[in-house]
Amino acid sequence: MTDKKSVFKRIRGAVQNHDAGALAGIFDECPSADMADVIEHLEPGERVFMFTAFTVEQAGKVLAEIESPVQKQILAGLDNPLLSDILQQLPSDDAVDILGNLSEERSEDILEMIGRNVSRELENLLKYGKETAGGIMDLEFVAVSEDNTVGDVVTIIREKKKVKNLYHVWVLDHQDKLCGVLSLKDLLVESSDRRIRDIMNPEVIFVHAQKDQEEVAGLFKKHDLVNMPVVDDSGQLLGRITHDDIIDVIEKELDEDLSLMTGVMGQPIAEESTLKISRARLPWLITGIMGGIVAAVVINQFETTLEKILALSFFFPVIMGMGGNTGTQAATIVVRGMATGDISLINIKKRLWLEMRVAFVNGIVCGLFLGLIVGFWFSDYALGGIVALAGALVILNSGVTGSAVPFVLRKCNIDPALATGPFITTLNDILGLLIYLGLLTLFLGEAV
Repeated sequence: MTDKKSVFKRIRGAVQNHDAGALAGIFDECPSADMADVIEHLEPGERVFMFTAFTVEQAGKVLAEIESPVQKQILAGLDNPLLSDILQQLPSDDAVDILGNLSEERSEDILEMIGRNVSRELENLLKYGKETAGGIMDLEFVAVSEDNTVGDVVTIIREKKKVKNLYHVWVLDHQDKLCGVLSLKDLLVESSDRRIRDIMNPEVIFVHAQKDQEEVAGLFKKHDLVNMPVVDDSGQLLGRITHDDIIDVIEKELDEDLSLMTGVMGQPIAEESTLKISRARLPWLITGIMGGIVAAVVINQFETTLEKILALSFFFPVIMGMGGNTGTQAATIVVRGMATGDISLINIKKRLWLEMRVAFVNGIVCGLFLGLIVGFWFSDYALGGIVALAGALVILNSGVTGSAVPFVLRKCNIDPALATGPFITTLNDILGLLIYLGLLTLFLGEAV
């Protein structure tokens, strides 16, 4: 395992001394992914110097591993000829990701510098959305005719040296449509004169180019795949998606959902711009302020009740906390289940019924616990019983709300992750206060 602190010190020293040879030596000792982690902690000028000191091949390997915000800063410091050379060394999917971090004008200039065959491939990939199967596929694969022999296929594989992580060979029919798949094991155990059509597996799990990347990740998980072919509407083979692409998708989707759930929208972990981070967080903070104002209005409407027993206000944080935590728990489970495909709109009633039962049990336990504390505190167990009922209803309401809202958002084509965080917390604060103060007013016989 790489000692990143040690590598960081060595790199800083080599950069400060402008020692390109030392940097090359460090690169040979350190995996490109670890180099990328270290580079993200350097100063902007130091990063650019490193990439000008790297060989084109080294620069490509590291650049593809660097987080988008830092990658953009590095790209701004590299000239177009160098960048075009770097892109030609990369797999097509990584090259397209880098082009996507450039301005449209600069991207077009670089495509003109790249060889026509390569630029045509990249232009085709750029047509697809970044979060679709077409947007994450690569064009380096091996496809053969069903009429080929095993010996023919072995020869074709030897000629396709650029294809990395080769697990399967895709088989095409006479119309160049995907019709089968062949594993490398099949090629090893079969005689060289066997026809591919006789040994291929015609049951191919494939995906269309416009399929959302999150759904593609679900297919990989469901079928335990290491790669998958991508086809167009007519069944023509376009490219393939490999397991490393899917790992990136899963990580990205998880980061996105966690960001939405905590109200930190669109903020990559490596982002360094104060204004961008502030802009991403402010909308949810303002939403929280507005929700707090609504909660204050609710409290104001029950002023008479609070004047009678001022100490009842001591339990506002408890009531709001119970509601917010319960709602967030339920919503997190539902959103996670939706992301993995384990929960769908088909079994919404079953899921809601389960969450209602859980909330009912938790509500009784927590309500009784809170009621006993209030009864002992004020030597008034009747008042404790009212608070216990309010606590139980708050938790029941929050459990149902937290589990139901994600389904509603998915039905409205809105990312379900938006149901958590500040959204659910604010909603349950308001409803929780209404239940708590409403019951107290009702049982204490005070008019609102």
